Amino acid sequence: MTVVNSDVEFPAIYARTSDGFGVRLRIGGKGQAFFQVDTPCVRKSDVAESTSQATAPLYEGMEVIPRPNIYSDFWSSETPEVGMTFGR
Repeated sequence: MTVVNSDVEFPAIYARTSDGFGVRLRIGGKGQAFFQVDTPCVRKSDVAESTSQATAPLYEGMEVIPRPNIYSDFWSSETPEVGMTFGR
């Protein structure tokens, strides 16, 4: 672990291996989670254009992207579930 920010509203944790791989998890406004992985051995490569049409607005040229506005009974729950497991 390189940094642990235990802020009540915006917690974060950062970790890095001795060979340069890193992971970062931050919680932002309204509970938005940001997960980032860094690797020291990536080479720049071309990425093909998407073959499908976007299903959400692209917000090109906007300085601030709006928050997601899709409600989910599971992810929007105000109470934690005891014994919750992934892969429900």
